Amino acid sequence: MRAQGGCPHPAGSLAFLRQAHAAARTRGHAPLAEAVRYDHGMDLILRGAPNARRVALLPAAWNPPTRAHLALAEAALQFADEVLLALPRVFPHKGFDHASFDTRLEWLQRIARARSHLGVAVTERGLFLEIARAFRAADPEVERVFIVCGCDAAERFFAWPYGAGPDVAEQLREFHLLVAPRDRPFTPPAQLSSSVHALALQPGLTAISSTDVRRRIAVDEAWGHLVPEEIRADAAGIYS
Repeated sequence: MRAQGGCPHPAGSLAFLRQAHAAARTRGHAPLAEAVRYDHGMDLILRGAPNARRVALLPAAWNPPTRAHLALAEAALQFADEVLLALPRVFPHKGFDHASFDTRLEWLQRIARARSHLGVAVTERGLFLEIARAFRAADPEVERVFIVCGCDAAERFFAWPYGAGPDVAEQLREFHLLVAPRDRPFTPPAQLSSSVHALALQPGLTAISSTDVRRRIAVDEAWGHLVPEEIRADAAGIYS
């Protein structure tokens, strides 16, 4: 890809991204919010901390984003310098319904712009290893990659049929898991416990789910307190 706007670095390179952020700040603008396209499986839409060396990726369907998602991101900042809210174009176990891909992406950008150290990424695939590798290719200077998830997703990760691909132990050499409980704690195999870290969430937040928000909207129960303020008006129209 050619450099944009006379930038001496290739568009999509880490140096390009940093220069664009610096130029935006010099002009008094918000940090770079347009997509930076990479050719290896990830678009970095918005960086919350472009110099971060420890980065956590929070992949989810975001249908819709909830306060539980935000709590996961905030808790992950105890381990990472930046958390990227990651929207896969393809999910390994579900498809798109209700809110469109473009709507969900817009929601994530609104949410990240309003909070420090949060960014947004789009991934071509949805498996944890695919997401981690895509980000390492996009930002070769990263030192540690974390994947943030709940215990149900962690259980799927450990049980997934990977076939001839890298097994769980091999994958956890490339990234660590940050796992939040839902209705139960998650206990990884003892030999892999050093690569799996528990997140602590405030009581009550772990019970919030996108499924329940959609149900509440459909039956006209109270729901606004369960989602970020930035998406309430849109969610009311999409899920009702």
